[in-house]
Amino acid sequence: MLYVIFGLLFCYLSFDFISDRKKDFFILNYNWENLKNQTIGDVNVVDYMVKSLNIEIKDFFPVNNQNTFVINDTYYFRAVRIDRQVDQLNFIGVHWINEYPRNLNGTIKLGRSNLQLVQNSGTKITMIGDSQMGWREGKYTRKWIAEKMKVHFIGNRHDVFGYPYYFENNYTLQNVLQSNLNLDETEVVILYLGLHENPRDLHQNLKEFVTLNSEKEVIIIDSFLDDNSIESIDAKKVHYLDISHYNKRKYFSNDGIHLNYDGHKKLTQQLIAKLKSIGVDKK
Repeated sequence: MLYVIFGLLFCYLSFDFISDRKKDFFILNYNWENLKNQTIGDVNVVDYMVKSLNIEIKDFFPVNNQNTFVINDTYYFRAVRIDRQVDQLNFIGVHWINEYPRNLNGTIKLGRSNLQLVQNSGTKITMIGDSQMGWREGKYTRKWIAEKMKVHFIGNRHDVFGYPYYFENNYTLQNVLQSNLNLDETEVVILYLGLHENPRDLHQNLKEFVTLNSEKEVIIIDSFLDDNSIESIDAKKVHYLDISHYNKRKYFSNDGIHLNYDGHKKLTQQLIAKLKSIGVDKK
C-alpha cells in the first residue's frame, strides 16, 4: 500500500513539475540552442546589485535596452533602462535571466546575445501603452498573463522579460493612429493610454481607433474617460477596465499616477478575467 501511495505521489509531483516548470523556472522559456554571443568589449565593474549594474567604459558602446547582454559568456541579462554617462553605463531594472552573479569585480567581458524568449501559440494580443505600462512594475503584466492564458504577444519592442509590445514613454492614441501600426495578426488589443493626452482628444481618437479595428476585441484600461464618453462608443467588441476606483495608497506608486506591484497584480487579475470572458483559453 505504501509503495502504491508513494508511486502515485511521485507521478503527481512529476506531472505537476512538468506542467508548471516554465512558470517556476522561467529560464526554460528562453531558446538556449544555437546561442551566438557578440563581444562588445572589456569593461570594469563599478558596482552591481540584483536590479542594477554599473560599469566603467573606455570607448563608446552602441547599446540599448532592446539588447540581451551577456557577461563572460555566462551571465545573461536584460535591463529596463540604460543610463549613459561620460565613462559609465548604468543598467537599471536588470533581469538576470539564468543566474545572478555572486562575485563580479574588476574587468569583465560584456557582450550581446541572440538569446530570445520563446512564446507559446495562442490568442494574439497587442498591448499598447505609455509609461503606465512600461515603467517599473508594468513589466510583470504580460508575464503574469502568459503564465495563466494561452496567448502570444505582438509588438515592435520587447520588455525586460522579452515579451513584445508597443510602447513609448509619452505615447498618445494620436501617436498610435499616426504610426499605422501593423495589427493585421492581432486578435485582441489592450490599450493603456491617456496620461499624456487631453481627455477630449483621447475620446475622439479612441472612436477612430475602434472604427479602424472593429473586427478586433479592444480592452481599454481606463482612468481618464467619463461615463458619457464611454457610452458614446457603441461597439460590441470594446471592453473597459475602470481603475479610477483603485485605492491610491494601496495600488499606486508615490506619484499617484503609476500602478505599483500590487496595482499591476490587481489589474492583471482583471485582464485575465476579461480575456476569459471574450473566449481566450486558459493554460
